[in-house]
Amino acid sequence: VRRMQRLARALERQDAPVVGRVLAQEIALLDHLGRLDKLRHGRTAIHIHMSNLAAAYRRDNYIRIAANAFVQGVHSFEGRLFTLANKDLVFVARDVPFEALNGAVDKLRSLFAEDPIAQFSQTPSAPDFCTWYNLESDYEALREMAQGMLRQAEQTRDHNELHSSVDPATLLKPIRPELVARLEDALGKTDISNIVRRQTACTLLDGQPPQPLFEEIFVSIEDLQGIATPGIDLLADVWLFRYLTQTLDRRVMAMLIRDGVTSTRPFSINLNVATVLSPEFGRFETTFANQLRGRLVVEMNKIDVFSDMGAFLFARDYLHELGFRICLDGLTHHTMAYYDRERLGFDLVKLYWTPDSIDNMRPEMMPIIRANVMETGQARTILCRCDSPRAIEIGQDLGIVMFQGRHVDHIYNTWRGGNRG
Repeated sequence: VRRMQRLARALERQDAPVVGRVLAQEIALLDHLGRLDKLRHGRTAIHIHMSNLAAAYRRDNYIRIAANAFVQGVHSFEGRLFTLANKDLVFVARDVPFEALNGAVDKLRSLFAEDPIAQFSQTPSAPDFCTWYNLESDYEALREMAQGMLRQAEQTRDHNELHSSVDPATLLKPIRPELVARLEDALGKTDISNIVRRQTACTLLDGQPPQPLFEEIFVSIEDLQGIATPGIDLLADVWLFRYLTQTLDRRVMAMLIRDGVTSTRPFSINLNVATVLSPEFGRFETTFANQLRGRLVVEMNKIDVFSDMGAFLFARDYLHELGFRICLDGLTHHTMAYYDRERLGFDLVKLYWTPDSIDNMRPEMMPIIRANVMETGQARTILCRCDSPRAIEIGQDLGIVMFQGRHVDHIYNTWRGGNRG
């Protein structure tokens, strides 16, 4: 009974907000270890480095699920689980067979199998995912680790307290449903030309000049926030933002109808599935008629596509019948393998990259992502958000030949300026 009560208390602690747990769990861990100083025989500890996971997997609800799954794997043994402020898990137990603990760890590996930290650890003791301690021989090392975790939690607390003193007026607030209607109305009366941006996607091959593929026309959300909703974070609620983008779709199409399509190059615009099926898109397509055939690329976000697959399939066939290409937007190197471009009927896919993705890439992942690129198609995969030479370098190592981003713009504009000179 006492064992189950301890496990129940451990699970309750997983429901507490992370901010509320800062210091509490670290202090409790050190206190627990202090009481075990003379009771080391037969005791084992395991430190699971959840903080090494990619940011996408370090959300509170994911850590809560992971902790619950781990406890389920060792519920029949005496032990105590600590969830630290940095999301790491520490389990201290007595007389638990290695097989049972290893099985609980493997369950966590399976939950986070797409993360390189969990996927490519070769042994149960690999320090990148977990560290094992035998308290009879490793007690001091474990205690030093716990003290280090406490110092780290103290620094996090101090940092949060420092930033909590910042003027609240400078902090972005999440968008609320009641604001969306007012924003929609304001957008309907606003000339968005000043916040529309253009960015060229190019083929970049070693020793050859950049070859432009198409020019993306999009609304700068940062500028939109500054003009229409100062102090409001439009991206805070993904579903409210997705709804708002339908209004942005209509405004972009209205702008193009008003100003015309002056460039002879292919171009792309971001549209929702609902927009493609709307009367506004019908008027847009009719206005330009054959002028757009073979030139327009319609970019669709994966969230929108899979929220109503039936509507997407209809929209896809409709766009292809008009002679337009379709690009699946919003993939990452973690999710790319799950989307069969050819089967879904997309002509292109966009793979997002960030500096963290590049810097944290493990060598073992390179051939896997390269295989995904080859399967999707080198002439079908665009690496976007390339803001540095490093992104392009890594992309080329992965077999990617098409790129988009601020650094790509710099390369293209420099080359174009040189040609004009």
